[in-house]
Amino acid sequence: MITRIGVAVVGCGMIGQFHLEAMKNLPEFEVIGVWDANPSLAAEVAQKWNIRPFCSFEEIINDQKVGMVDICLPSGLHGKYGVEAAKAGKHVMVEKPIDITIEAAKQLVDACKSSEVFLATILQNRFSPSVAKVKDALNKDVLGRLLYGEATIKWYRPKEYYTARLSRGTLQYDGGGALMNQGIHTIDLLLWFMGDVKHTRSLVKTSLHPIELEDLGVAIVEFESGAIGTIIGSTAMKPGFPESIELYGEKGSIALEAGRIIRWKVDGTEEGPHLDGVPVGSGSSDPGGIPIENHIAQFRAVAQAILANEQPPVSGEEAIKPLQLILDIYHMSGK
Repeated sequence: MITRIGVAVVGCGMIGQFHLEAMKNLPEFEVIGVWDANPSLAAEVAQKWNIRPFCSFEEIINDQKVGMVDICLPSGLHGKYGVEAAKAGKHVMVEKPIDITIEAAKQLVDACKSSEVFLATILQNRFSPSVAKVKDALNKDVLGRLLYGEATIKWYRPKEYYTARLSRGTLQYDGGGALMNQGIHTIDLLLWFMGDVKHTRSLVKTSLHPIELEDLGVAIVEFESGAIGTIIGSTAMKPGFPESIELYGEKGSIALEAGRIIRWKVDGTEEGPHLDGVPVGSGSSDPGGIPIENHIAQFRAVAQAILANEQPPVSGEEAIKPLQLILDIYHMSGK
């Protein structure tokens, strides 16, 4: 019986190193090595973590010790490398978004099914204890029929954030701007809470940064349930504010800010015991400000599921839902 999963991390940028940090104390994983298109970066990261610097991606998928490939490349490359890993019989873990097109995302899902390997997409905010508490409350109909949901991501990134890497803010590699790359976590939670979307109206634009894609987007959505929602996503809101979700139902309202519950106004319920007093961090003005605890929780859940031969969270089909909504927002805005 396999008790550990050998992992190779593909991509040694900020996200790849964040994944390494999250996995380092999880006994379910054995990090074999890393690969990056920049060999000197791969060598530097490998030395830091005392692991192997792979010379090529092909070397990774041919290594029998590697049971899972963790893809931390620019978003537009997720499907391509994920499909190759799946065809080689490796489980695939991929940073959000699953890819930047529905076609590429579905190809990855199909490749994993055909090769009988597991696919997990990192949407770690689902694993926040407070988010899980809200999801459980909704499942128990605490708010009654949902009327309105609001996702707000008013973040800020300086010009240097986009110029530090040539792929950032580009259609080819990022596929989208503030909504696709920064807002997708909060948009995913809104869908998880409110259900599938029926109609979308939107406006997105590049308002501040010298990039190909949007740094400000606004959408109105109608959910299949009949509830209405709004989404605001930006990286131009200086100095940057914690992301939030507000949910309103027949019996009251619940609000989350940066992953913590800040309002629980529900009929017949005392609010105090439900509130979170300690901030947990946000990437509102600093990408490095994102708390690592949710990644650790999802990685642990992924590993335990795979070791039990079960589908890990979050499946490829689930990860396609926020991607589809974001692409619909772009389409309805004429982008």
